Amino acid sequence: MLNTDYLVRRMTEQDLDAIMKIEQESFTLPWSRDSYRGELINQFANYLVCDCEGDIAGYVGAWIVFEDAHITNIAVGKSFRNKGLGTMLMQEIEKIARSKKALRILLEVRPTNISALTMYEKLGYIKTGIREAYYSDNGEDALIMTKYLF
Repeated sequence: MLNTDYLVRRMTEQDLDAIMKIEQESFTLPWSRDSYRGELINQFANYLVCDCEGDIAGYVGAWIVFEDAHITNIAVGKSFRNKGLGTMLMQEIEKIARSKKALRILLEVRPTNISALTMYEKLGYIKTGIREAYYSDNGEDALIMTKYLF
C-alpha cells in the first residue's frame, strides 16, 4: 500500500546523494552524479523525486521536446519497492508531459526486467520496437515502449 506521507517534487542538487544510492542498488550501468547535475540544468529535462518523510524513495526523469516525451530514468529504492511508488512517479511525469503538449511518451526497458514491463503495460504502454544490443554491460536488447497521450 502506498504511504500517504509522501511528496512528489522537482529533483534538486541536494537530492543527489540519495539518488546515487538508489542508482547503485538499481542499475548495472548507473548514471553518474555529473550526469544528473547536467540534467538539472537541461531545459528539456524534467526530474521528479518521491520524498517520503524526508527520505528519497524514488525518482523519474523525462526529456520533453515538442510532441515527444522520453523517459530517461526511473528507479525506486529497495526498501520502498512494491508500494506503488513507481506507478505514481510515472503518472506524475505523464501529467507534466501532457501539460507541455506531448502527444506520446516512450522509454527503453530490458526485456528481462519483468517488474518494470508489468508496470508499464498496466499503465498503457505498448511495445513498439527493439534497440538491438542497447545495453553495453551485456549486449542485451532494449524494448521500446510507447504510450499515446491524446
